[in-house]
Amino acid sequence: MASEGEQEREQTFTEAILGKETLSSNWMKRWLTLSFSTRVVVATAGFAALLFLPYLGAVGLWDCWETHYGEVARMMIERRDYVYPFWEGSWFFSKPPLTMWLQALGMQVVGSVRTDGALGLYTEWGMRVPFALLSIAAVGLLSLAVARVVNRRAGLATGFILATMPLYFLLTRQTVTDTPFVTTFICAMACALIGQLDETTKHRSAWWYGFYFFAGLAALAKGLLGVGLPAVILILYAALSVIPWDSASLESHLRWLTKRGFRKDVREGRAAMPVLWAQMFRMHLGTGILVFLAVAGPWYLTLSLFQSVDDEGKLFWYRFFIHDHLNRLTAGVHTTTPGGTFIYFIEQGGFAIFPWVALLPGAFAVVARLKLRSEKKADHLAIIAVLWVAFSFWLLASSATKFHHYVFPVLPGMAILLALFADRLWEEGISAHAVSLIFGLVLFILVGKDLSENPKNFTDLFVYNYDRPYPQDLVSKPIAFFASRPLWTGDLVTLVLLAFGVYLSFDAFSPRAKDKATPGTRAVALLLLLGGVATLGAVASQAQVSATALVGLALLAVASVLGVQSMRPGTEGRSSLRLAAGLLAVAGVALAVRGFTKSVAEDSLLKALSEPVNIKSTLGFTFAVAGAMAVVAALMRARVMLFGTFWALAAGVALWFNWSHWVDLSHHWTQRDLFWRYYAQRKADEPIVAYMMNWRGETLYSRNTVEQYRGSDSNTRIRNLAARPGREWVLVEHNRLNLLRNSVGSDKIVTPIDRDINNKFVLVTVD
Repeated sequence: MASEGEQEREQTFTEAILGKETLSSNWMKRWLTLSFSTRVVVATAGFAALLFLPYLGAVGLWDCWETHYGEVARMMIERRDYVYPFWEGSWFFSKPPLTMWLQALGMQVVGSVRTDGALGLYTEWGMRVPFALLSIAAVGLLSLAVARVVNRRAGLATGFILATMPLYFLLTRQTVTDTPFVTTFICAMACALIGQLDETTKHRSAWWYGFYFFAGLAALAKGLLGVGLPAVILILYAALSVIPWDSASLESHLRWLTKRGFRKDVREGRAAMPVLWAQMFRMHLGTGILVFLAVAGPWYLTLSLFQSVDDEGKLFWYRFFIHDHLNRLTAGVHTTTPGGTFIYFIEQGGFAIFPWVALLPGAFAVVARLKLRSEKKADHLAIIAVLWVAFSFWLLASSATKFHHYVFPVLPGMAILLALFADRLWEEGISAHAVSLIFGLVLFILVGKDLSENPKNFTDLFVYNYDRPYPQDLVSKPIAFFASRPLWTGDLVTLVLLAFGVYLSFDAFSPRAKDKATPGTRAVALLLLLGGVATLGAVASQAQVSATALVGLALLAVASVLGVQSMRPGTEGRSSLRLAAGLLAVAGVALAVRGFTKSVAEDSLLKALSEPVNIKSTLGFTFAVAGAMAVVAALMRARVMLFGTFWALAAGVALWFNWSHWVDLSHHWTQRDLFWRYYAQRKADEPIVAYMMNWRGETLYSRNTVEQYRGSDSNTRIRNLAARPGREWVLVEHNRLNLLRNSVGSDKIVTPIDRDINNKFVLVTVD
């Protein structure tokens, strides 16, 4: 492995990974002819699309938020009323309309409600794609802003880090209000960053108007928080880093307000515009507010004048601004985790940004040295990011209402800080940030341990009820990877050994390393490579060949190579090589004899390698290997290896969760699969009943035709239903199935339909 000093000639991480030959190829030359902005946006948005779009509509909507808002959107289409939201039999005032508008748009495009019976096959695709596109746009735009203010590497790192944060990609797959709120908030802040800090832009006015436009959309997505967060962040930034607070500055501001002659001097260039007024002109505050009001104002004004009440008897202005804003912040409204302390979001934040939690100490160390009134635009960007993180965290941690996903608005600012540290780490080297990396390793180990032992922490980031049954079998049963057997520990060990062996062999045996690689380096590469071949032979034989014997042969082969090297004249350290060869030969002979003389059943190494693994153990193994690789890279001061390890880990976990695990989990949080079975098997005169449940999905997927039995008279009503002639269909939670059986009577047969498809709900027939 080349040392850090030897890597100085490699200017970029891309060059270090792909090599100069790739960068000089024709297709890469065509790529480099694109503009700087285009390359940044395409690269980051393309990667985000790769994560977010596949399998987006392969599974149903998750209860209860997606289906709740989805039913409001469906009613907009059915009622042809996109102004006054409606839920079941009453007005719906608790959320602004952007989420439902996006859902309704997608449902209209794919034709979700054009036929009777089950919702259209592509309903989930239609509803989720607009949210994913917003998330992709946010990643691309924020990356562009950082790239234009700092440099391309920092911009690309921002997009990659943000897209691979678990909470970001998990909420991207949810059609809930937080996704359009945070993504439009990101877009607004990105426009403001470019408008304020990019001195090369030729369209400053357009960027600032973009800020007001996206702030208006954020307000339509989440209410006052959508405009309040970006406004407070920019006001704090102006107060700390832009406005001078000396007496001369204050006097000039007052003179501008009171003296017509002074204003004339400013207009004609004889006097400088006071800083605050100049900033307001720079950001087009007056006309910008008009843009914001044009986007968000009409709906809020219309609903505020609306005199009808919701199902709780509240007018819109009281329900929305008092109950769902003020009371949610101060008193607590409909929370499943009341009374959480300040550590609540520290814990959830660690899960939300893993594995990038390892860079947190370094990010804090870098920003701790910032000067509030620095001359560097990159420092101003960092200050805005600090205020973004600090104010968002303070506001959400102070809220009496807490859900795990409320930490979501903190993530974009944190991604900027982490990317700035990653950029600094690449430029200044590992040695300059060794202490930060040590603390980061501790955080990585602690958070990784919790996540591998309890993967439910991932899911709890974006669900409503944290006590809901978790499908433990998904993470505890052996992974069925091959047709003939499950995935074994040996498969993982083999993969790691071969990957390391091949990587180091290219570095040790390549022509360019002929004069630089030492015999010891080549021996280590060969040992890992042959060790991987040995374990591969053991697991490929279905555990019929001794792993101990094969490892012994691998050691003998490496010993032979070292022995040959030690006999060549001019080889440095010949005595050390002979000693190493001798030790390896002794160990190899001992293992080979032991392996070949004893039965395979007594091979303890083979037993360990043939142990089945599940998701929990695989996550733990993966995190441990990544941590070990990072430690080795840091000790060797190998930047490429350190960056490559973390980039590969983050991308791998994100791809696995988005493309596989999320799909498997979804079947237990959606009622779509149950309703598909109902619509496929029911007769025309057979309605469906939801017995003692209120999870919203039953309303959406039945098109609001489900009969709700959830009051004090539920048992009487279900008994009367069962007494009618014919077959009845009922949705019930698993833990209430026996209660249902007792309620309908012993003379009735309750038959579950595909009982194991969902661990929360079950569809049954009553005959």
